[in-house]
Amino acid sequence: MDKNLIKKDFEVKSILSIYQCVLNEPDMDRKIKKVIDEYGDRQNKNTNVKAQMTEWKMWDNPGFNALAVKVLKICQMVSKEKYNANIEPILNNLWGMNYTSEEYTLKHDHWPSLWSFVYYVDVPQNAPGLSFPQEDSKEIEIKVHNGLLLMFEGHLKHQVNSKKFSGNRYVVSGNLTGYLTNMNINSNQKNYQVQ
Repeated sequence: MDKNLIKKDFEVKSILSIYQCVLNEPDMDRKIKKVIDEYGDRQNKNTNVKAQMTEWKMWDNPGFNALAVKVLKICQMVSKEKYNANIEPILNNLWGMNYTSEEYTLKHDHWPSLWSFVYYVDVPQNAPGLSFPQEDSKEIEIKVHNGLLLMFEGHLKHQVNSKKFSGNRYVVSGNLTGYLTNMNINSNQKNYQVQ
């Protein structure tokens, strides 16, 4: 069977859809920043994020819990708009970060997640945005500001470039999967898995 599997690459032009909205939630933001500061760096810069990073599953913490509810609703809207699909989203992980000057995140993606998001809790004006590297060595950089939430497909490569700035860049990110809600699925039926 392995010999019958052949990879063929085709160059196609496509549209990069990045959904954005602005949240005006100062109480939520204040709580998130406090929790990020209290947690400190739990990952020791061993992930793609080369900055202070919390644990991976922060949704039970003050501020993060409110953001999680908003993100799930946004994910439903985005899935309906992009794919005309009603999904029940599942938040797989949710983490906080605090970048200081010249800290960065390596190029990566979040496949097999359907959607990824970044929420900009508190970012200095001159801090780096979110960059999407392209095949032709160019990149698209989204300028960011306080309260901005970006949602994009989980397979898209993205990064944060190193840049000098003053202050702290507080950010929350996470990934979502989901299942279609308009399918008639017997909850007693097990999913097929390779043994």
